[in-house]
Amino acid sequence: MRYSFHSAQAGFSLIELSIATAIFSMGLGSLSMMMIAGIEGTAEARHQTVAVTQAESLAEMIAMSSDAFGHYVDPPGSQLPACNEDFCRSEAMAAGNMLFWQNHLRSELPGGYGLVCRDSSPDDGSAANPLCDGRGTLAVKIFWNEPRHGSSQDGGLRRAVSRLPW
Repeated sequence: MRYSFHSAQAGFSLIELSIATAIFSMGLGSLSMMMIAGIEGTAEARHQTVAVTQAESLAEMIAMSSDAFGHYVDPPGSQLPACNEDFCRSEAMAAGNMLFWQNHLRSELPGGYGLVCRDSSPDDGSAANPLCDGRGTLAVKIFWNEPRHGSSQDGGLRRAVSRLPW
């Protein structure tokens, strides 16, 4: 009786199966990290879109009520001037628009803040210090923070600016 041993094995060994599982797991991990990066990028794009849209929206509101644009530059604060049932003065309209606009920025953008000022170099500043020099054209500045870039040099600060022609 003769026994023959085959040198080739049929099937996978436990080591081969472990290596294949590890490679498959790394591929799935990479895929999930790409999906997370895509979601974060989409959120950043949404924030940028909201900021630009809101800056242009306020610029249009100011252009539509040009007799009140000074009230947008120096809004009265959180207290709204009173309106009667038939008539709202321009400063009351401007204050109401600014309050609504600020609340919308706070709800839609992380750390969202905006203002209207005269500035000869409007593409600078931050929410804490908008760097409005009082000269130049009227500018709508919006600031917010992107959490994903919080450790970057600028601390994740982002801004959108809309310049008005006057």
